[in-house]
Amino acid sequence: MRSMKSLLIAGTALVAVMAVGHQGATAAAVQDVILTSPAGITIQEILGGGGAGRFEQNRPDAAKTDVATGPAEAKPFPFFPGGPRRGGGRGFTYANAVGKSLYTYDKDTEVGKSACYDDCAKNWPVAVAPANAKAFGEWSIITRTDKTKQWAFKGKPLYSFVKDATVGDVKGNGAAQLWHNVKFQPEITQTGYVAMPFGMDLTEVETLNGHALVDSRRLVIYALDGKETRAKSACVTSTCPDQFVPVAAGLLANPKGDFTLVDRDDGVKQWSFRGKPIYTFSGDHVPADANGVGVDKKYQPVMFSKHFVPKGAAIIQHAARGPIVVTDKGMTLYHRDTSYHQPDGHGLPGSTPGSPAVGREMGVRSCKDECLKSYRPFVAPADASAQGFWEIVQRPEGTRQWAYKGFLMFTYVGDKRPGDMTANDTYDIVTSDDGKENIYEKYGVVNNTDSPALFWTYTEQ
Repeated sequence: MRSMKSLLIAGTALVAVMAVGHQGATAAAVQDVILTSPAGITIQEILGGGGAGRFEQNRPDAAKTDVATGPAEAKPFPFFPGGPRRGGGRGFTYANAVGKSLYTYDKDTEVGKSACYDDCAKNWPVAVAPANAKAFGEWSIITRTDKTKQWAFKGKPLYSFVKDATVGDVKGNGAAQLWHNVKFQPEITQTGYVAMPFGMDLTEVETLNGHALVDSRRLVIYALDGKETRAKSACVTSTCPDQFVPVAAGLLANPKGDFTLVDRDDGVKQWSFRGKPIYTFSGDHVPADANGVGVDKKYQPVMFSKHFVPKGAAIIQHAARGPIVVTDKGMTLYHRDTSYHQPDGHGLPGSTPGSPAVGREMGVRSCKDECLKSYRPFVAPADASAQGFWEIVQRPEGTRQWAYKGFLMFTYVGDKRPGDMTANDTYDIVTSDDGKENIYEKYGVVNNTDSPALFWTYTEQ
């Protein structure tokens, strides 16, 4: 198990590493941090809800895509929506290892048992748990009559639906008024699990690769695990770059749930969470910031869940580009995307995630043959399972390669040290002298009336 740590690499702009191995992490003993999904369970955008949804809905060949082995044979189609990676109106769904959405069954009324067998199980395949899977949080494992291990969420066994043809389909939702899609809803406050004082909330913070406690400004809240000494220093204002500012409570505030009140020596009534006084950091200015990480190891973000990151990878906070995905040695992980010269600000934070459906459409065609001499697949070990936003694609040559949010991950041979991004924004204009050659299909480029281009970019969280 690995926890948050600081990393300063000479000559680079890397400032902090938030590395989470396949077993998760714990934040400063304030709150156990659980993973948002277990082994074999992925998180997918629901169709119709933004970039990926619009893309998939307009696919004439959607039913022919094989997400189990990668969409190497998928046909191109004449529609490219672009759009953000997130922000879809329909949200996200839990799915199995090959991206099929998951459902619960109303007839499963007995705890730890499934009522779906025979013909039912043919139409609603079970969500199989890997042999080494372990239960945690609201995720449990049941044993079926044939000894198959099946995932259950909040006590309800999980199934996919045979008529869901494409990643993000939820055609089974509401079927026979008995089947219900299991949405990914990480904000624990929605379930009533955590009682929050006024002005606080729990939200996803991409910089931290998970879900953290925030104040009314949506700024990250940190907890102090130890004795405060900063109040005695010469730096006592919120303008100090290393100052942690007490989260003040109103005069009429009362304890609520795990939140209690502390009367400070300076007269401020301060909120405390599970016995630890809480603070904001003066160096955080916008909701995505978590600049207090690494300033003082006694102050850690109050986190409740983390997204899975496979062994060998890490999420780091880049000074200029925000949270990005790298190897655990700090080497940039790239993906190849399509571009039609739209003013989308490539290279700026929040500009390069791309649509997961575009990544799947390109599949292994995004880099093969000559390309593999310069770009090396980020290999998934033989015992690895798809999980969270990470999936595994089997390449034709037999390599199991990690894909993140739909895009295959690569390192670049020209990068010599941690922090290098020498392949970033490398463009290839796709042309052909053969008027009969379908260059879109050959290179996995989405068909469009523009001249197509492929480009390599670093991978955002």
